[in-house]
Amino acid sequence: MGRLRFLFAGILLAAFCATLRAETPSTAFQQGNIAYAQGQFAQAAAAYESARAQGLTNWTLYYNLGNAYYKNGQPGKAIANYERAFRLNPGQEDVIFNLNFALTKAGDPFFPAGTLARLLWRLFFGLSLNMLTVLTGFLFMGVCAGGTLFFLKSYRPTAEWAMGVVAAWLALSLWLGFRIMLANQHEAVIIVPTAEVRSGPNLSYTTNFTIPEGRRVLLLDEQEPIKGWAEIGIPSEGLKG
Repeated sequence: MGRLRFLFAGILLAAFCATLRAETPSTAFQQGNIAYAQGQFAQAAAAYESARAQGLTNWTLYYNLGNAYYKNGQPGKAIANYERAFRLNPGQEDVIFNLNFALTKAGDPFFPAGTLARLLWRLFFGLSLNMLTVLTGFLFMGVCAGGTLFFLKSYRPTAEWAMGVVAAWLALSLWLGFRIMLANQHEAVIIVPTAEVRSGPNLSYTTNFTIPEGRRVLLLDEQEPIKGWAEIGIPSEGLKG
């Protein structure tokens, strides 16, 4: 009888360990990859969401999750996850291509119109926010170190060199500031087939306009938040509700 109890406890322990292994983020991510390769896109999205809920956060996860949702006929959720992947790795060509493709299908192109505008856009988002922060910080420390040595009369750089370094630091600081401002915008993506935007936070208010799935909007805070309702706006079209 004692041996039976020991065997039963061993089986429970093995099952518990197997459950723990199955619940790790990396395992869920791999399960998502397998399901996606087999064309089971809903299952793949569920597995990727499980990995995300367990703390896995990287651009590859969001990119794969976006692909799974898009293949499953959910462009809104796909765009939302492509956006997350883009914020983590704005220079990744596959992310940019898929995000632009999905947004163009939704009537909200990602790239600005015109060759020059697109080139400037590429340059503006060419570095990740983390890399830009590191470069700005290093240059700032260089400016501080150079200024300290100058006042201690240990180092006398030429005026052109000093002005060039300070100008580069100011340019990077402005670049970083604009990127942080954009990153802190409260954006959202419509994930239902059609969103009815009303003049007030109640079904009794009239519908001012509708927004199709996949369109990006800004979350506004001009009014007190009401449970179940959010004030949104589309600045490019002068709409809000």
